[in-house]
Amino acid sequence: MPILIAMVRLARFSADVFVEATLALVAEGGPSAASMAAIARKVGAPTGSIYHRFESRSAILATAWLECHESFATGLAPPLRAGEGLGAALSILDWARQHRRRARFLLLNEIEDLLDGPVPEPLQRQVERQQAALDADFETYLALQRPKDRGDAAQAAARAKFLVLDGPIALLRPHLLADKAPPPFLDTMVEDMHRSLGTAARAGAAMETDDGRRVA
Repeated sequence: MPILIAMVRLARFSADVFVEATLALVAEGGPSAASMAAIARKVGAPTGSIYHRFESRSAILATAWLECHESFATGLAPPLRAGEGLGAALSILDWARQHRRRARFLLLNEIEDLLDGPVPEPLQRQVERQQAALDADFETYLALQRPKDRGDAAQAAARAKFLVLDGPIALLRPHLLADKAPPPFLDTMVEDMHRSLGTAARAGAAMETDDGRRVA
């Protein structure tokens, strides 16, 4: 094949094209649907052309995860750093509405299921850095809440994780599984959770003395 023709063909099938195909396949059929052959068919490319961009299936899945997780964290991190738990929770709903395919990829699949083979070391380091950065943002949020929540630290952390992350994602899950847009009433449900559990936490803290003993 002439060199010029080969270069044009390679340019046509960019890394981004393969990543988007991978996202679509996983969103539609789970991680097992994203074989290298299936990704190539989705793009309309020869299977061998993927290996010009990615050394393995795990590499392309890791790249897709990094793209989705970065997009997810971009909206979530600022309210966490500001100590705004409700804003962080609502940002998850907003992100899922704007990026439903990415939400289905990221929120319906455990990372262990997506990355079920050896990941190239540079990509693995990127995954770990992104996870650590979001963990640090959540720890910042917890630190900002401690003056308001004088109860048990482990209980407060579990409550915060539910209110900010696990609760909103659980509410999204049936709609993502059905590939439907998350309805507006989810926002009200999240607000109600924050209001009711936040009030209960403050009431519990108020029943303790300064040395941590229960008043009643």
